[in-house]
Amino acid sequence: MNLSESIRLAFSNIRANKLRSILTMLGIIIGVSSVITITTIGSSLKNTISNTLSSLSGSNLVEAYVSQIYVESEEGDYYDDYEWQESDYLTYDELMVFKEKFSDKIDLFDVSMSAGEASYSSDTGEAKGSVTGTMTDWTEINKNDLLYGRNITKADLDNKRPVCVVSDLFVKYAFPDEDPIGKKLELTMDDGTINKVYIVGVYELNKKMLGLMDVKVSEKDLPTPILVPVTYAVERNPEILDGSGFTYFRFTTKKGISSTAVSKETKEYFKETKYAENEHMEIDCYDLASELKVITTTLDVITVAISVIAAISLIVGGVGVMNIMLVSVIERTREIGIRKALGAKNNNIWLQFLSESVVICTVGGLIGVIIGIINGVIIGKVAMMFLENTQQAMAGLLEVSIRPSLLAIIISVAFSMLTGIIFGSYPAKRAAKLSPIDALRYE
Repeated sequence: MNLSESIRLAFSNIRANKLRSILTMLGIIIGVSSVITITTIGSSLKNTISNTLSSLSGSNLVEAYVSQIYVESEEGDYYDDYEWQESDYLTYDELMVFKEKFSDKIDLFDVSMSAGEASYSSDTGEAKGSVTGTMTDWTEINKNDLLYGRNITKADLDNKRPVCVVSDLFVKYAFPDEDPIGKKLELTMDDGTINKVYIVGVYELNKKMLGLMDVKVSEKDLPTPILVPVTYAVERNPEILDGSGFTYFRFTTKKGISSTAVSKETKEYFKETKYAENEHMEIDCYDLASELKVITTTLDVITVAISVIAAISLIVGGVGVMNIMLVSVIERTREIGIRKALGAKNNNIWLQFLSESVVICTVGGLIGVIIGIINGVIIGKVAMMFLENTQQAMAGLLEVSIRPSLLAIIISVAFSMLTGIIFGSYPAKRAAKLSPIDALRYE
């Protein structure tokens, strides 16, 4: 008897004892479905977090802040009594020198500052916006496509030109039937001052940004960013600066360049230049890639730990399989005796019963995989429905990806087969060692 015939007989015996076979598989089904459900949720959560952050800014984003150094002590870290000096703040020229120094590693670079909210009203329409002083790469870093016109240029920054780039949502209500390029905007700021700027470009608002904004207001009243050169914004209103200069900038690294490595180099660069003689201040970098790695590693550890606990039920299921196979050996003792009398060898009997055990566990594992995937998808859908009903902004922000773990599926099926081999070996060995004479006498 070869392996294929043994497997065929195993399926025949399962069909002949459907209820008992299903009950035998139950422990395996529960164990595998639990593992697949947990890993599907863990994998989906990890992919959702990664995709959402990447859709907002990209995984190679680095955000840098001017920060006061913590003083370490036994009681804990704390800030000392140092008061920030004017020289502690970054100047525009210093940022440009840094950008040029790292031009072989930095792809996009931006310094953004909020200049306050503004409103626009004319005969053509009205709209609100949030005036943001920025540089040339704001739209790309924030994943906003330029629809027409142009972005802010280096010449705009150098000459502090009164130009702006607005969102398609702003244009929709301010200029519903007109080409906005070249139009002059008279923006009334919160403090009552008037800013006169000319529209040079229109970008498509990344709808994911709505999850970060106040979406409780109507679309018309939503203050989308109105981008102006940061140099112009500072000249018009120096008070928007934190102290006497800039305290924040961000950049993305070029393809193939580690953002984590560039973050460390950035800190070292400013430590050796700007703050070489200042033991109180430093540049602190927030590296999205490192944060993602920490999050995904933590999720992986939690998923594996819970999966291992759930997999214990596979052992219980294996014991159940061994128990039923021992009962099957007793029930089929006379059959074993007849087969041996007709010339079947011990290894033929052993292979038949081992095949039956492996088939039961493998089929149970496959059923468990299907149930686990269905459970994971259902839980993911229910979670999204809950978010959509309770946190619409968050639901719109998330880049949901419900994806079962292929590795977990392969391991679960393989472990199911291994369970069948381990717990089916003893009953198979016992069946193979039966004496044909004693087996034929068995009633």
